[in-house]
Amino acid sequence: MRIILTASKDTTVYQAFTSSNAGLDEILDIGKVINTDVNFTSSTVYATGSARTLIYFDLPTTASVPATASYFLNLKLANASDLNRNQQLVIYQVSRSWDEGSGVFYQNVQNASDGATWTKCTSTVSWSNAGGDFLTGSTSQSVSLTTYPLQDIRVDVTNILRPIVSQSLQNTFYGLAVQFPTADETDYTNRGNIKVFSTQTHTIHQPTLEVAWDNQTFSTGSLSTIPNLNIKVVPSNLRQTYTKGDVDKLTFTVRDQYPLRSFDSTLRYKNKYYLPSSSYYSIIDAQSNTTIVPFDEYSKIDTDPTSSYVVLDTSPLYKGRFYKLKLKVASGQYSRVIDTDTLFKVE
Repeated sequence: MRIILTASKDTTVYQAFTSSNAGLDEILDIGKVINTDVNFTSSTVYATGSARTLIYFDLPTTASVPATASYFLNLKLANASDLNRNQQLVIYQVSRSWDEGSGVFYQNVQNASDGATWTKCTSTVSWSNAGGDFLTGSTSQSVSLTTYPLQDIRVDVTNILRPIVSQSLQNTFYGLAVQFPTADETDYTNRGNIKVFSTQTHTIHQPTLEVAWDNQTFSTGSLSTIPNLNIKVVPSNLRQTYTKGDVDKLTFTVRDQYPLRSFDSTLRYKNKYYLPSSSYYSIIDAQSNTTIVPFDEYSKIDTDPTSSYVVLDTSPLYKGRFYKLKLKVASGQYSRVIDTDTLFKVE
């Protein structure tokens, strides 16, 4: 089971532009940004400053998620340049309130001082430390970027967020900060930069927080286990169109792909098997081929005495988009990904 939350606010604070707010930019910066002010002469060494992303989510309550839930921050990559191999990112918990602001920095600077900047957390209140006030130590998380070319960023932030939710401390949560480690920020030779999509993006790639836990139900009744992976799996009640927010129990008919001729009483198109407990589903945006729900321990397929099924929650899906459903089924040492070949739309 997973809940996918989009950010309530986000912004980038720039060391090289200490009084500029970027709250409404479509892009968030992490790492280094070179100040290419047009007034600089060609003989001037351009100043390189750090860029840190601040991002806030409205966290769930203890009533809606179990205490053992895991938390993952997902940032969709827009561009990356000059990165050192195995570059690290550090995620801290922000320790005081801040305003997103309405600055549009990259495109055309507007309202540049009405929200968080490198020196201020609001238009009238300064950070205690330039660049933002954060909790460090055990309330932080780091990740090394080891995949080339660089992929979308997914960071397990369970150690930061689980204590906040399980202890009902949401009122003291002010968001997450994503940055390079201090040693890399102070290294003038490190000019690596990562750009990810912000909440204001016109794409489907907003930052998200996944809250996930394993709550698989598995009761097979009189259904039989699959004899092998030569099976046909059909979503028996998948609708062509859903209204965003619909939650539906989607059941599967599982039968032999190449049934043998026989004279028993089992109809060819009747549900015959259940899917093994090591079976998973994935939801993919059909137009962009972006994975919304991946195959993992939190996307296990459930089974009751009548059929295998998934609970399809359309809340995190975008209106006006088509989606497809894939299954991953394991049998013994073998596994197979099954495309259901059926699209559904969210309106």
